[in-house]
Amino acid sequence: MPAPSPTPTPPAVRFYGWIQQGFTANFDSPRDRVNFGVNFNWRSNDYRLNQVYFILDNLLEHESAPNVGYRIDFMVGHDAPFLAANGLFSSFTGFDPSSGFGTNGPESYRNVNRIGIDLPQFYVEVHLPSLFSGVDFRLGKFYTYVGREVYPGGDTDFYSRTYENILGTPFTHTGFLATVHASPQWDVIAGVVVGADVFKDNNSAPSFHGAFIWNSADKRYNWTTAWITGPEQPHDNHDDRTVASSYLTAKLDKDGNWLLSAGGHYGFEQNAAVDPMTGARKDADWYALAANLFYSVNERWRPGFRFEWFRDDEGTRTAVLGRPGFAASFYDATLGATWKPWGSLSLRPEIRFDWVTGSARPFDDQTARSQLTAAVDAIWRF
Repeated sequence: MPAPSPTPTPPAVRFYGWIQQGFTANFDSPRDRVNFGVNFNWRSNDYRLNQVYFILDNLLEHESAPNVGYRIDFMVGHDAPFLAANGLFSSFTGFDPSSGFGTNGPESYRNVNRIGIDLPQFYVEVHLPSLFSGVDFRLGKFYTYVGREVYPGGDTDFYSRTYENILGTPFTHTGFLATVHASPQWDVIAGVVVGADVFKDNNSAPSFHGAFIWNSADKRYNWTTAWITGPEQPHDNHDDRTVASSYLTAKLDKDGNWLLSAGGHYGFEQNAAVDPMTGARKDADWYALAANLFYSVNERWRPGFRFEWFRDDEGTRTAVLGRPGFAASFYDATLGATWKPWGSLSLRPEIRFDWVTGSARPFDDQTARSQLTAAVDAIWRF
């Protein structure tokens, strides 16, 4: 009599996370303490407890049998007021009408100088192997596919963030997504969400989110194009906002030590700006290009360089942190490194130069067209 087949081992439930904290020095020492443009480390000459981040998950298995997975992310820290979706912990830190970060206008702009809490992700997903190379369905709240930089601090390449990441693209969505694994190289993603950075929608119309993802057979190249479209203004079901991004990531050598990632995004929103001459509403658009280059010296050292151009045509995206909004081009160049002195600890020093063209003065108490910052963060994983 043959021995019975062994019972498959169920996928493991994991609990893990990190603590991220840092400091950013601004050589101009602005009185308003704002490092404009560097984003989550926006406070000059100040300590930030960016993220105490916890993850509980059960990974989806892409095999021959149907299975269920899930993920829950919970965070505490100074980054949380930026990330919190409308209607879910968005009022926890209180409000600051001058911050510019929120979804319902000045009366609900968050106080971003306080420690907050957030649930960036909580979703359940199902894998069905019978169609194509498999189909996944996800329901809940999840990070966007738009843009390049992932939003958990433990997964980013630099301490500071791009203009695109904070001002150009959304953080999270709540809704439903379907992922079709059309072939071993191609994934097609489409779904319906309540909007960008909203848990409780600020209007009664849905938005549509999707992506195309290609991975080469040798795993050296990835191309991700993603978008979201739908109305995002409060109590407005008609004026759509569309944001699309596309990024190519390439391992430049066979060992994968050199990594290049380049791309950008374009955003357009109907009747989101005001004509300064007539006072009438008009359309707004914004866009960016960015390039990132990294070299893994060894398991401990990974230096990197990032360059970005961000354009805010009507000044609707840069009206944050007490600034009026600038119809201008912004540039930033960042030189940094990731150093792992031992397994669970990473240190990421960087030096960054920001500048702007034209008459805009966003830096040094709104008196300067350029800014130099030096920063370092520490990430301890558990």
